Amino acid sequence: MSPRLYRTLQALILAALGIFLLQKIWSGTLYWYISNRFLALTVFAAIGFLVLAQNILPRRRPAAAPVDPDHHDHDHDHGEVAPAWGLLIVALPVLLGLLIPAKPLGAAAIANKGVNTSAPLAASREAVRLDIAPTDRNILDWIRAVNYAADPVSLNGLPADVIGFVYHDSRLGNDEFLAARFTLNCCVADASALGVVVQWPGAASLAGNSWVRVRGAVEASTLDGQRIPFIKAESVESVAEPSQPYLYP
Repeated sequence: MSPRLYRTLQALILAALGIFLLQKIWSGTLYWYISNRFLALTVFAAIGFLVLAQNILPRRRPAAAPVDPDHHDHDHDHGEVAPAWGLLIVALPVLLGLLIPAKPLGAAAIANKGVNTSAPLAASREAVRLDIAPTDRNILDWIRAVNYAADPVSLNGLPADVIGFVYHDSRLGNDEFLAARFTLNCCVADASALGVVVQWPGAASLAGNSWVRVRGAVEASTLDGQRIPFIKAESVESVAEPSQPYLYP
């Protein structure tokens, strides 16, 4: 492989990386992989890849330019060219991104990661907001509320309105399921599944990983000796998967 062709391929791969990141940002699927707090860094990286690609791309010699026999062609590198497999490694993220359909973590991932029903998911009590209106609380908010409440029984009877995907946990009864969500701190590598127990007569008929909206009254309960939010559902309705399926601690 000639040095000129090698640099051309380098430039094309870098440009592809930049365009790939911008496409993920535009489509909103970037946040299926990393936290939304890294948006600015991702934009900076995408622009950086495009600038590098433009600088690396070899320039074409003007057709009318005279050739000086004593002048070396500086479009050619001196020395050995790096092996071609190095280009493949750099191009691998784009290839995988094109070949593997983008989708967020769901019920299937819980088998590997497990599910939390009681983790506070906050560095300290001071970092947790407990003054959120009950019907505005998501699954993470309810788990925090139960864990940090001085008297969890004070939460009994409060109305809940949460959205999550269905997970059938073997620890639960036939009329119960977990309404679950994944939380993300940095990226999917540190994602954690969490859920609230929902009691609903038609629980067994709900398809796993389907998204539902649960409305009902909350009770502070325990599961395996840990505090959990327990919702006696008044209604469970199917909903579309949220555009942002993850929650952020």
